[in-house]
Amino acid sequence: MYEVNEICKNGSSLPLTTDGHLRIVFIGTGSAFAKRRRQSNMLIIQGDHHVLIDCGTQGPLALNDVGLSVLKVRCYHPTHSHADHIGGMEEVALMNRYTPNAEKPDMIILRDYQDLLWSKSLAGGCESCEANQGRLLQLSDFFNILRPQNIAIDGRKFWSYKHGPIELVIMRTRHFPDSAISVDESQWCSGVFINRRVWISGDTMFDSDYPIRFSKMAEVMFHDTQLFFGGVHASYQELNTLPDDVKSKMYLYHYGDNWDQPETWAKGATDFTGEPAKDGFLGWAEQNVAYDFK
Repeated sequence: MYEVNEICKNGSSLPLTTDGHLRIVFIGTGSAFAKRRRQSNMLIIQGDHHVLIDCGTQGPLALNDVGLSVLKVRCYHPTHSHADHIGGMEEVALMNRYTPNAEKPDMIILRDYQDLLWSKSLAGGCESCEANQGRLLQLSDFFNILRPQNIAIDGRKFWSYKHGPIELVIMRTRHFPDSAISVDESQWCSGVFINRRVWISGDTMFDSDYPIRFSKMAEVMFHDTQLFFGGVHASYQELNTLPDDVKSKMYLYHYGDNWDQPETWAKGATDFTGEPAKDGFLGWAEQNVAYDFK
């Protein structure tokens, strides 16, 4: 059972605690280049623990929208290295290292992706920040590294990390390059299954087996989508072909700025309207509301 609740009433900041229940807040729901709804980064909060999944180029601004900052968020989990997901991580690293009295935040990350994130994305702006340390800095100088462990679910390989009451089950996705036909041919990208209740696809090309498999376990699902066919995201057109019982559990996120103008992208379609609720989905994922799971 879950409710969708208003947050930040009367200009108050979003609390990073709950009374013990699981809360999910999308601080952004837009696509990589969206301007209207920020980018698809999300806060997972339960009890006294929280995790920010991704912090893109607009991530620090999106946190400011809800009265927070990169100094207040204490745990991060990056899913992959596109800028709308890790473009704000340099600010996270530098602000927390060089602000007086700030402490290192935590980062939940696999070893293989840790090396890639650092060497290909963050090292250029961070590793040489200090002149007399005697060595180049590493990701572990900026974050306390929390390492997920291998697990199996129904015979398939995943990773799990328990951050207090929050369990993140991490799975690989087939996102980019567009020529990849399996996760083994793809660059690192991942989705998350939270407390084995709420499934978030992460960025992925369309693979019907992926949401169908998790629909059997999840209470609610959030799937990324794009409003055109082709490229490296599941399109609305493709997701509309999923079975009705899967779609009925699913919100859509990571959409373009014209999501609410279906006449600009769904015109002429005969098998969908461009209005998710009419097409059998739960709807568009909403920015800056709380999905509260009791």
